Amino acid sequence: MSALHGDIEEGVLANLLQYLALSQADGCLSLRHPARAKADVYLEGGRVVYVDAGSLLDVAALSALLRWRSGRFTFRPGVEAPRRTLTDSTDRLLLEASHRCDEEPAPDELGPGPATVLVARTSPDDGRALVSLSALHVWRSLDGERSLAELAESAGLPLNVVLAGAAELLQRDLAGPAGEVLVDPAFVGELTREAVDILGPVAEVLVEDALYDLGVEQGPIAVTVIDDLITTVATQFTRGDRQLDFLRRAERLRQDYGLNA
Repeated sequence: MSALHGDIEEGVLANLLQYLALSQADGCLSLRHPARAKADVYLEGGRVVYVDAGSLLDVAALSALLRWRSGRFTFRPGVEAPRRTLTDSTDRLLLEASHRCDEEPAPDELGPGPATVLVARTSPDDGRALVSLSALHVWRSLDGERSLAELAESAGLPLNVVLAGAAELLQRDLAGPAGEVLVDPAFVGELTREAVDILGPVAEVLVEDALYDLGVEQGPIAVTVIDDLITTVATQFTRGDRQLDFLRRAERLRQDYGLNA
């Protein structure tokens, strides 16, 4: 099976897992949420054998993932599971996870929570994006100090409405975590040029794929992502000398952009 990628919407994850089960797929389904949350679902012969969502694992993690209404997914064939903790069929696992969703209704557990503090980025009024009225109201209230729960209370809005609006802003890169330091957009362009100089035009695709896998293929990039970006691109160089050359150039760029502090 070849790699798959796309957007997460309601019902997409369940349908995708059923498709992978029917295809007897082996690999890792990586999920990325606009709030920077991530999860990995490992399959062997179409059966889910392990789910890692950070603080949540396996059925509990899958139950939370089924609540996601936005984000991106990438299926990478051939990636082996670090461990195998699930033995039920994918259909039975989805049924159990769905029952948990019904019995324990909750907001997107791996998305922005009530304690999340956001800061506004680009204005939604500049033509970049059309957002809902609730998201626009949240955007206008962001001050980088108050949590989403505090914003909901001060505005007299239901918390779930504010959380949904915040998730929409995060998805469209109109807001980000308070205190997050962003990289000069020119850095990625320079890094791509260095990779192309070593490997040729195909390197542009490698960088794009790396950004996609990290869930930041569009919009500003946080400093905390740079190490993962460089490492992900470097692993695609099949020759050791080229990989070392790229790493040396990347380190020089980090210094030029003041990213080693």
